[in-house]
Amino acid sequence: MAKKKRKSRASQPAQSSSKMPAPTLVETLAQYPDWSALGIFILLMAIFFNEIIFGSKIYFSPDLQAPAALATPLKKALWEDGIYPLWIPYIFAGMPSFASLIYTPFVYLPYIIFTLLNQVVSLPPLLQHVIHYPIAGIGVYLYLREFKVDFVPSLLGGIAFMFTPYLITMEVFGHGSQMMTAVYMPLALWAVERLFRHGRLLHLGIAALILGIQFQRGHVQIVYYTWMVLGGYFLYHAVRKIRQGEAKKLPLMTGQFALMSVLAFGLSAVLYFSIYEYMPYSIRGSESALAATTGPVQKGVGFEYATQWSFSPAEMLTFINPSFFGFGGPTYWGTMPFTDYPNYMGILVLLLAVFAILYRRQHPVLFWAVAAGVALLISFGKHFAVFYKLLYELLPFFNRFRVPVMILIVVQMSVAILAGFGLQRLLAFIRANRDARQRQMLSSRWFIAAAAIIGVALLITVARDAFFSFMQGLYPDQYSPSEQLMLDRRRFDMLLKDWWLVSLWLAGGMVLVALALRRQVGELVLGAGVLLITLADLWAVDFRLNKPTPKSQLDRYLQADEISRFLQQDSTLYRILPLGRLFNENRWAAQGIHSLGGYHAAKPRVIQDLFDITQLERNYAMKYYRIVGQSGRQQLQPLQADQVDARQRISHQNLLDFLNIKYVISPYPLPEPSLQLRHQVSYFMGGQPIPLNIYENLQVLPRAYLVGGYRKFDSPREALIYLTSEAFDPRKEVLLYRDPDIVPEPDSLATSEMVEYGLQKIVVRVKAEKPQLLFLSDTHYPPGWHAFLDGKEVPVLQANHAFRAVAVPAGEHTIEFRYNSRSFWNGLWVSLASLLLIVGCIVLGRRRAVAESEQVERAETA
Repeated sequence: MAKKKRKSRASQPAQSSSKMPAPTLVETLAQYPDWSALGIFILLMAIFFNEIIFGSKIYFSPDLQAPAALATPLKKALWEDGIYPLWIPYIFAGMPSFASLIYTPFVYLPYIIFTLLNQVVSLPPLLQHVIHYPIAGIGVYLYLREFKVDFVPSLLGGIAFMFTPYLITMEVFGHGSQMMTAVYMPLALWAVERLFRHGRLLHLGIAALILGIQFQRGHVQIVYYTWMVLGGYFLYHAVRKIRQGEAKKLPLMTGQFALMSVLAFGLSAVLYFSIYEYMPYSIRGSESALAATTGPVQKGVGFEYATQWSFSPAEMLTFINPSFFGFGGPTYWGTMPFTDYPNYMGILVLLLAVFAILYRRQHPVLFWAVAAGVALLISFGKHFAVFYKLLYELLPFFNRFRVPVMILIVVQMSVAILAGFGLQRLLAFIRANRDARQRQMLSSRWFIAAAAIIGVALLITVARDAFFSFMQGLYPDQYSPSEQLMLDRRRFDMLLKDWWLVSLWLAGGMVLVALALRRQVGELVLGAGVLLITLADLWAVDFRLNKPTPKSQLDRYLQADEISRFLQQDSTLYRILPLGRLFNENRWAAQGIHSLGGYHAAKPRVIQDLFDITQLERNYAMKYYRIVGQSGRQQLQPLQADQVDARQRISHQNLLDFLNIKYVISPYPLPEPSLQLRHQVSYFMGGQPIPLNIYENLQVLPRAYLVGGYRKFDSPREALIYLTSEAFDPRKEVLLYRDPDIVPEPDSLATSEMVEYGLQKIVVRVKAEKPQLLFLSDTHYPPGWHAFLDGKEVPVLQANHAFRAVAVPAGEHTIEFRYNSRSFWNGLWVSLASLLLIVGCIVLGRRRAVAESEQVERAETA
């Protein structure tokens, strides 16, 4: 067969000298649909977050402040001291910083790019966050396009997920890692779908890379939900192949899915090996030492704690009206402890998703309907306890998580995908309907429905007093009658405003459908109209959340306040004990001040045990007061000196001493002889100034000191009870769970000197005539901290339940504590190897794809 000759450029007709007409916007979109979609998502991101990108503003929320304060000294250690930080000593007597995800530099691959760029040009502080939103949009878009969904419906699905209010809320309220992990969900599903369809090495590498990067972003709970969806998606495809008579392909598909999973996890092994190492030592992975010893062992974080933020079925009304249960702050009246956002998804998006389910024609619609339903049931948590408890008991690691409402992000992604299928089906229905009479009848019904929607809104407006009375009966009474009335009116005004907005969006969509049925507008106008209405609908909610502030607010928060400036005058090594609400404050960590308190969602278990049994942040001050009622309010009344519990005073003093607490910060006067008032400041809390007293503990013990005796306990519960009794004397004994290799003896002349106290290295020089125990009041963490006596490794003993001790023979010695996590280093090597394998899959797969393409092209031209 003769080969067809290609026309040379010379043989082609010359182009006209007159200019070709510029392509229209529609033609450009049609020629480059995927790039056009990405451009639209980036443009919308830039418009919505314009103050973040062009004004260098930030979102200043409590959930941003706490991690920012903790990360500040760790960043200093990395960039100024050249130490890669794995431990933080500034809260809770110390805890792993890397394994607890406080600060994980260079783990997340995209951040490496931003870090390098930031060295060249100063980037807006949150640009590296908000740039992730187009990933959410393009992920849904590409997934829908994989199923031959048209451009506009696919774009609608992407916009619906990209601007779903919950995803916006994550960033606005300081949960950036949650948002940046969630945006990869649809993109990962697109990559997995392509792997299942084509089974090529290239697709395996791309899927592993996307999922590995999502792993690296480090929000474990969102990653877990992603893999729940992926597991279901794999089973769904497996069942389809069996039903289609393609069971022989299952082993290959299973092997590829398994290899993809291994490579994805391997890429993030440096992070997850450390997380897994820390889990048994955190409150997320171990039971309290104070728990009852009889009965079944409590798993995970505890069912009650795990289900605190459970989404109640009644709050599904926010799917229709975003303000039905208020809109955050005091206006919220749902069942969760507090919340600042509605779980609204857009009224047309929701209805199109329902339409897709009712008229499903494409195979993944059923899967996404089931996925949304299952995720919704899980989000109910304690409100559907039978189902949630089943998963809590059976699914691996599921009992480590809290906040069931978080899984609604799966519902919102599923609804966005279904909305794309729904709009595609609606356009196809209108296109296929050629019966003019039937179209006229249907369009009339749509017009009537739109009028009815507006009519109901008008009726509610006219009868607003009656409707307000009805709603007032639902609102909970929390304040005085006058304050409650003002709050109820505020709630109702928001509800009525959103009722009108939702009605207008819904009626507008119905009118567009009616006009399209009458052929008065085309498919493109209908699709674009629905898309624009949806964008306006979502932005009307999103912009109520989008309240950025100047970065200077965060800078001021991280700068030294009057408390820090006073404490920094003392150059010795010590801790502070903030009392009351101050106990959870992290801000002083930014100044390198060590606090017994602080906040982290996965604090060390042994430290939590100590907090649970002592309640020191409250009980230390309250032992001097009684609570009395006066004029309907509770007030504190000082006790007489002889009324204060003497045993508790002794116990508390001992705790302060061995915990190295030199300063106590209290909003209340503390009549304790061992405390001396050193300074008073005015401190803003809740927007109001409160006077604070800074007391110095005159009996404080050093961070590391020698003890000549010990008492052994078999039960942590018994040890904690004794530790908090007046019988315990930290100067004479240490509480251990095993006998030391050397029996210590009292030695009044024994001395210890802190030679070096670094982030991950501590050096103590001791001198004693008799064997001693060196006690260090830093958190006991065996996987990380190792001790060396004169260069030889020795056992680190768990002392006083939560801390460390080392047996020291008589004489002069140097004890060195070094932090060295094997899991970190093992994970690092696995991550590097996985990265090489993934890159190899992509490069080799790409070469194969190009070679196959060239082979096909040669065959076609033959």
